Amino acid sequence: MSALSYFKQTEDYRTYQGEECDFHLDYNANSGGGQAFLGGAFAGKDGGRASASTLGGLTATFALRFHRADGSVCKVDLGTQESYRYPVSPRGAGSQQMKLSLGGKVRPSLLLPAVMMLPETTTINMADSLELSPLTRGNYWLRSMWLDCELEDDGSACFIPKDYVFSGGLSKQGKYATEDGKPTGEAMFFTLDFERRVNDILYAADHCSALPKAAADVLRHFGAVLLGVVPFDCEDCYKRTAELMSLIAHECPTTYSGIGDPLPAVMDIVGRPTFLDHSVVSVPSSVPEPRNLIFFGAPGTGKSYRLARQAEKYFDKRNVRRVTFHPDYTYAQFVGCYKPVTTMRTVTDEDGTESTQSEISYGFVPGPFLETYIAAVQNPGTNYLLVVEEINRANPAAAFGDVFQLLDRDSDGRSEYEIAAPREMREYLRVFLPEYATTAYIQDPERLLSEQLRLRDEAERLSLPPNMFIWATMNSADQGVFPMDTAFKRRWDFRYMGIDKGSDKIAGYAVPVGTPARMVSWDALRRGINQVLLNAGVNEDKLLGPFFISPARLADPDGFTQVFKDKVLLYLFEDAAKTKASKVFSHEGRATYSDVCEDFESFGELAFRGMRELPSFSPANVSDTELLESGEVAGAAEEPVADGAE
Repeated sequence: MSALSYFKQTEDYRTYQGEECDFHLDYNANSGGGQAFLGGAFAGKDGGRASASTLGGLTATFALRFHRADGSVCKVDLGTQESYRYPVSPRGAGSQQMKLSLGGKVRPSLLLPAVMMLPETTTINMADSLELSPLTRGNYWLRSMWLDCELEDDGSACFIPKDYVFSGGLSKQGKYATEDGKPTGEAMFFTLDFERRVNDILYAADHCSALPKAAADVLRHFGAVLLGVVPFDCEDCYKRTAELMSLIAHECPTTYSGIGDPLPAVMDIVGRPTFLDHSVVSVPSSVPEPRNLIFFGAPGTGKSYRLARQAEKYFDKRNVRRVTFHPDYTYAQFVGCYKPVTTMRTVTDEDGTESTQSEISYGFVPGPFLETYIAAVQNPGTNYLLVVEEINRANPAAAFGDVFQLLDRDSDGRSEYEIAAPREMREYLRVFLPEYATTAYIQDPERLLSEQLRLRDEAERLSLPPNMFIWATMNSADQGVFPMDTAFKRRWDFRYMGIDKGSDKIAGYAVPVGTPARMVSWDALRRGINQVLLNAGVNEDKLLGPFFISPARLADPDGFTQVFKDKVLLYLFEDAAKTKASKVFSHEGRATYSDVCEDFESFGELAFRGMRELPSFSPANVSDTELLESGEVAGAAEEPVADGAE
């Protein structure tokens, strides 16, 4: 199981934007520990909107609230000690913005990870990307929280996070260090599926007999904290998490290396890789989108972002699984296969002493496709989504294998054809499919029997249910992608992301070009380069989308030139304009990559053949739209050249 199995990447940390009550806490980068600032509005006692400024003078505490598998709601008080209670005060003299006073207090960004058995977080600008390594203290920190606010009778305020966004990247240490200590790299943001995580902890606490006794005791302690039986203690939780990591690393080295999040390994050991959601959270019964859908377009057009927004609109986020294809990705990883697994057994010595030993055996391990399938079949009234990023970076027909036949859907969304489940998969399904059909979830005896019979039959063959959706992204312009055959393509609906789709989101960004530097519109620069590429005969799928450079990078003018060289110029030189360099770059003669970089540093946009000098741009007094409508965006002076022409 991936160390990031409880996290999902998101484009931004501001998940609360656009919501009616968008009360939130953000950690500012002005100090090493982060300054906790409050913003937005919350629902007051009278039901109306109340601003953060109304909290001035109050004391704030935090709590964790979640739905259990049986539908019940649990609330864990995290304000059990004085160091976990935070005075609310104005951000500055006369300011309407509020902050939490953290002097002598434990940072709130440490409380929430502690109660959820996560490794301790690092601090702002000290985190490497979560994509570089397993989840460890060195590569992530809590960036923001979207909160509910409950005003207590004693005059305090209880903050209850409903969305957590963790961040990695922009590190001052490790591989991103610079000579002057300025953080570089690209910030990455990840939401945490906290309800699935805490339910997995509770499940493991109830099924921990396969773990070493000391590790089982840690799980039971966290279970007791989450159920409110034992008071929360931040320091104690981190100590127990570290103890758990050490214990299972020594006892189960083939399952867990000792680095990173211990919970995925724990779930593997207790025999349940993922928590199958049975919460009462409702989702729309009807999704007005195709069940097999691929978003495609040029690089930087926001395919993943658009897909994520659609997923948030129609699916409960806990019912969305995500996988990224790569050239070595296989059917065994995607669907499932037999793998070595570690199991624990209790042995009794001659003197009667019991001990726990680990042993290696083979068992069927499901992939994301089968995990989604099981959840959808178990819960026919709930919609589930499997997201496949970069679907054509692996061989799609090979990765899907025989389940590709299931992609043929009838008008109701069911597979038109069934396939027989392989024997090893069938044995696995016979165990996990009927798992929820017990009196714990189904009280009606007749319905219980009906569900048990239905799920037993479902284990014999595979047929996609109408509540299982598969959405994907692809970029046909990338080098090294696998072609899709016609038979595979016809089973999907395709949605094209236009080259300028979403350009309004980057309309206000100004970037420096040339020496001496002038500030110009990023969107105008991008559109001008695209016109040069089109005139040179480059296909649209190789043009620059609005988000080819992320807004986070665009917001840093000091680092823009280097980012532009590393991302845009390298992409153009090595890929999009590789055979048309003389028609794209202004450099006389055969240009090297170094020549192109030097030309851009010196001449800015004039390094591109046929571009005119862009007007100076100030977001405060002019917009990209105005520039474009006025006709001032640089165009190319040359006539278009047919693709393949010399």
